[in-house]
Amino acid sequence: MSDPTQSIESIEEAYEYMLAYAAQGRTQEGAGPEGTSIRTFIDNFISGNKSLVSFVDEEASIPKALKDEFMASSAFISGVLDALKGSKNISSELVDNANALIGIRHYLTMMFFIDKTFINKA
Repeated sequence: MSDPTQSIESIEEAYEYMLAYAAQGRTQEGAGPEGTSIRTFIDNFISGNKSLVSFVDEEASIPKALKDEFMASSAFISGVLDALKGSKNISSELVDNANALIGIRHYLTMMFFIDKTFINKA
Protein backbone atom coordinates (compact mmCIF):
# COMPACT_ATOMS: atom_id res chain seq x y z
CA MET A 1 0.00 0.00 0.00
CA SER A 2 1.39 3.38 -0.94
CA ASP A 3 1.28 6.52 1.15
CA PRO A 4 -2.34 7.73 1.51
CA THR A 5 -1.16 11.31 2.04
CA GLN A 6 0.60 11.23 -1.34
CA SER A 7 -2.52 9.74 -2.92
CA ILE A 8 -4.65 12.58 -1.54
CA GLU A 9 -2.16 15.17 -2.77
CA SER A 10 -2.22 13.60 -6.23
CA ILE A 11 -6.04 13.64 -6.29
CA GLU A 12 -6.14 17.25 -5.07
CA GLU A 13 -3.64 18.37 -7.70
CA ALA A 14 -5.59 16.58 -10.45
CA TYR A 15 -8.89 18.08 -9.34
CA GLU A 16 -7.41 21.58 -9.15
CA TYR A 17 -6.11 21.13 -12.70
CA MET A 18 -9.55 19.94 -13.79
CA LEU A 19 -11.10 23.10 -12.31
CA ALA A 20 -8.61 25.31 -14.13
CA TYR A 21 -9.03 23.35 -17.36
CA ALA A 22 -12.82 23.73 -17.18
CA ALA A 23 -12.44 27.50 -16.82
CA GLN A 24 -10.28 27.79 -19.96
CA GLY A 25 -13.19 27.39 -22.38
CA ARG A 26 -11.34 24.91 -24.58
CA THR A 27 -13.41 23.35 -27.32
CA GLN A 28 -10.50 21.12 -28.35
CA GLU A 29 -8.32 19.08 -26.09
CA GLY A 30 -4.67 20.02 -25.96
CA ALA A 31 -1.70 20.39 -23.71
CA GLY A 32 -1.74 23.13 -21.10
CA PRO A 33 0.81 25.92 -20.72
CA GLU A 34 3.40 23.54 -19.27
CA GLY A 35 2.72 20.96 -21.98
CA THR A 36 0.73 18.77 -19.60
CA SER A 37 -2.36 17.05 -20.92
CA ILE A 38 -5.67 16.79 -19.06
CA ARG A 39 -5.32 13.04 -19.58
CA THR A 40 -2.15 13.00 -17.46
CA PHE A 41 -4.05 14.53 -14.56
CA ILE A 42 -6.97 12.15 -15.03
CA ASP A 43 -4.47 9.26 -14.88
CA ASN A 44 -3.01 10.72 -11.67
CA PHE A 45 -6.50 11.01 -10.19
CA ILE A 46 -7.23 7.37 -11.10
CA SER A 47 -3.93 6.20 -9.61
CA GLY A 48 -4.42 8.19 -6.41
CA ASN A 49 -7.95 6.87 -6.06
CA LYS A 50 -6.85 3.23 -6.45
CA SER A 51 -4.21 3.70 -3.80
CA LEU A 52 -6.60 5.43 -1.42
CA VAL A 53 -9.17 2.66 -1.90
CA SER A 54 -6.51 0.15 -0.90
CA PHE A 55 -5.70 2.15 2.24
CA VAL A 56 -9.36 2.52 3.25
CA ASP A 57 -10.05 -1.16 2.61
CA GLU A 58 -7.14 -2.23 4.84
CA GLU A 59 -7.51 0.38 7.61
CA ALA A 60 -9.16 -1.38 10.56
CA SER A 61 -10.02 1.85 12.41
CA ILE A 62 -12.40 3.06 9.70
CA PRO A 63 -15.99 1.99 10.47
CA LYS A 64 -17.62 -0.39 7.98
CA ALA A 65 -20.41 2.02 7.04
CA LEU A 66 -17.87 4.71 6.16
CA LYS A 67 -15.75 2.22 4.21
CA ASP A 68 -18.80 1.04 2.27
CA GLU A 69 -19.84 4.58 1.39
CA PHE A 70 -16.31 5.54 0.35
CA MET A 71 -16.01 2.43 -1.82
CA ALA A 72 -19.30 3.24 -3.56
CA SER A 73 -18.20 6.84 -4.06
CA SER A 74 -14.85 5.65 -5.38
CA ALA A 75 -16.59 3.36 -7.87
CA PHE A 76 -18.63 6.34 -9.07
CA ILE A 77 -15.53 8.52 -9.46
CA SER A 78 -13.81 5.72 -11.39
CA GLY A 79 -16.74 5.62 -13.80
CA VAL A 80 -16.63 9.38 -14.33
CA LEU A 81 -12.87 9.38 -14.92
CA ASP A 82 -13.11 6.39 -17.27
CA ALA A 83 -15.84 8.19 -19.24
CA LEU A 84 -13.66 11.28 -19.54
CA LYS A 85 -10.67 9.23 -20.70
CA GLY A 86 -12.85 7.39 -23.19
CA SER A 87 -13.87 10.63 -24.88
CA LYS A 88 -12.19 11.43 -28.18
CA ASN A 89 -12.01 15.09 -27.18
CA ILE A 90 -11.97 16.28 -23.58
CA SER A 91 -13.34 19.81 -23.81
CA SER A 92 -13.53 22.31 -20.98
CA GLU A 93 -17.32 21.94 -21.00
CA LEU A 94 -17.07 18.18 -20.52
CA VAL A 95 -14.68 18.59 -17.58
CA ASP A 96 -16.85 21.38 -16.14
CA ASN A 97 -19.88 19.10 -16.22
CA ALA A 98 -17.91 16.33 -14.52
CA ASN A 99 -16.62 18.75 -11.86
CA ALA A 100 -20.18 19.85 -11.11
CA LEU A 101 -21.43 16.36 -10.32
CA ILE A 102 -22.56 16.01 -6.71
CA GLY A 103 -20.84 12.61 -6.66
CA ILE A 104 -17.47 14.25 -7.28
CA ARG A 105 -17.97 16.63 -4.38
CA HIS A 106 -19.22 13.80 -2.19
CA TYR A 107 -16.08 11.80 -2.95
CA LEU A 108 -13.75 14.71 -2.24
CA THR A 109 -15.51 15.57 1.02
CA MET A 110 -15.30 11.95 2.16
CA MET A 111 -11.63 11.85 1.18
CA PHE A 112 -10.86 14.94 3.26
CA PHE A 113 -12.84 13.56 6.21
CA ILE A 114 -10.92 10.27 6.06
CA ASP A 115 -7.66 12.22 5.80
CA LYS A 116 -8.32 14.35 8.88
CA THR A 117 -9.90 11.54 10.91
CA PHE A 118 -7.77 8.51 10.09
CA ILE A 119 -4.58 9.62 8.30
CA ASN A 120 -3.47 13.09 9.39
CA LYS A 121 -5.52 13.37 12.53
CA ALA A 122 -6.43 16.95 13.34
